Amino acid sequence: MTIVIVQKWEESESGWGTRPDGYSLHLTEADRQAFVAEYWERQKALSPEVPDEYSRTDGTPYEVAVDTATFELVKASNNGIRRFGTPSGSGGTDGWRPIKT
Repeated sequence: MTIVIVQKWEESESGWGTRPDGYSLHLTEADRQAFVAEYWERQKALSPEVPDEYSRTDGTPYEVAVDTATFELVKASNNGIRRFGTPSGSGGTDGWRPIKT
């Protein structure tokens, strides 16, 4: 097992509110920050207006152990991978664990 960084995401939809929208996995905090920045650049390229529906990061990133296959996918990616469903790890009592610095 190898450690990666988990960032949860939530979807925000006008008139409906927010709901969980998967998670992303990253090798480093710098990769996580770059992944998020690239996401927002792609969103801004679509339209300068705030869309009716979009995803955003949710909560504090945390570390989790993943299997070798998942680690290799993250390692081969450009700053991380996005997944949908429930992320690995308990994330602590409030669902989040801070990254060790």
